[in-house]
Amino acid sequence: MKTSITTKKPDTPKSQEKKTAILEATRVMLAEEGYAELSLRKVASKVGIHLKTLQYYYPTKEGLLQSVLEYADSLYVRTYEELRPKTYNPEVHFDRYVNYLINTEKDQTTAGFFYQLWDRAHRDEHAKKIMHEMYDKHTDHLAELMAPLNENLDKKTLKQRAVILAALIDGMMLFIGYGKQRPKNIGNIEKEVLKLAKKLASSEDFLDE
Repeated sequence: MKTSITTKKPDTPKSQEKKTAILEATRVMLAEEGYAELSLRKVASKVGIHLKTLQYYYPTKEGLLQSVLEYADSLYVRTYEELRPKTYNPEVHFDRYVNYLINTEKDQTTAGFFYQLWDRAHRDEHAKKIMHEMYDKHTDHLAELMAPLNENLDKKTLKQRAVILAALIDGMMLFIGYGKQRPKNIGNIEKEVLKLAKKLASSEDFLDE
């Protein structure tokens, strides 16, 4: 007697395009309206599809949230690769990506998305788990970016410095992020953040310098 094994069919280009539209719409709505106002029905309406069609891909709000966080992370991974110079130069790649991270904080959707993510993770264990996974990948990318700038740094030190850098950049959202009143007399603070980031990546012991 033969046993049939059911396997999930791979996404077609059309279904992948639809899923991307759903995830992007959810990312924007989460940033602009907050998690409490987010619903599958609203997302379906914004994308212009039936609720049942959306539920075929994402049956629950929590499942959709997890996919949106994974999608948001994939945007950073894609940009990380796109900013890599064709003739690879580690320092140029580092500068480009750190500048990108600093500048995205001035974007309304990006700032709103992270404010909602942090708030949700503070209240919900599932969201906190997803956020930790997302930041773990993010700091891994930063550590990978730092590694060629000082080959004497071990993996533990690189990870520590990547976490410090991530905290530094995200913390700047409070001062220069979208909708924030830029503090007086700080000059080109973005340039100073980049200089500090490069020092983190390249110095043997940046605290002693």
